[in-house]
Amino acid sequence: MEAHNHPEDSQKTDNLMIPIIGIHKYNELKSFSSDKLSEFQKAQIESYESKNAEATSEQIKSRGDYAKKVFEPKEKVEFSISARKLFDLFKAKFKEINGIPFVKVDGITIKNLEPLIYYFSKDERFFSCDNLSDISQPSFDKGLLIIGNYGNGKTSTMKVFESIFRGIPKVGFKSYSANEAVIMFEKCTGENADNLRLEFEKTMWYGIKNFDDLKTERIASNYGKVNIFKEILEERYRLKSKTFLVCNFKEGYEDDLQAAVDEIGEKYGGRVWDRVYEMFNIIEFKGKSFRK
Repeated sequence: MEAHNHPEDSQKTDNLMIPIIGIHKYNELKSFSSDKLSEFQKAQIESYESKNAEATSEQIKSRGDYAKKVFEPKEKVEFSISARKLFDLFKAKFKEINGIPFVKVDGITIKNLEPLIYYFSKDERFFSCDNLSDISQPSFDKGLLIIGNYGNGKTSTMKVFESIFRGIPKVGFKSYSANEAVIMFEKCTGENADNLRLEFEKTMWYGIKNFDDLKTERIASNYGKVNIFKEILEERYRLKSKTFLVCNFKEGYEDDLQAAVDEIGEKYGGRVWDRVYEMFNIIEFKGKSFRK
């Protein structure tokens, strides 16, 4: 393979200002045999070698350090935030989203919020929160199962955290209502059904997701009846995808966390029920609405 001649090759080298070349160009030129190089290219090699021969050991080290800094993969810094900073952000974002201020109601709302603030900030106080249930072994590696009565702020609280963490790798999450997921699944029909189904699975199975109003969704209808959340929860378990679930107490069993968890098993099967304890920290939201 011949090296390409430059227009300047016909001129005498000593009348030219030899442009400075870097290590990559130097290595490229050195890969050719001498008889394949033009006088101009030989001069480029000579100029590079002369320049680098005169470099001091400090200069060589400095160049090496610079190259290392430029070309080495950057160490990824994991996102972190203090509990105090997150609480301040929560209050500001809550008002921005809901148009009303966050209101503390007899300490109940703070007790509801504490485990979430400490969970997302990875504060060890999470493990001693009053509203964190011990029916599942708490862990920062698990997702969240938030259970409470109707209208006590579960949904609006998670919307605020979704907004705060949007776009942050390994922390940010996307929310869907349970019925929204059913509707998305039912749209996977027609000539493009296979591709739509693959897209649905990619959306629902991977990444951190928050599913709101679990247990209220209707059975999906798509070429037959499908209990789609049974499939979603089983696949997310298999893929170890961190999951957040929001649901109400079982009707007639208000304030009974175990009955609410058991209802998940009744609706989605024993295998899903058993995996609830592996997948989730279980948090109780007490009281009624904390919205003004």
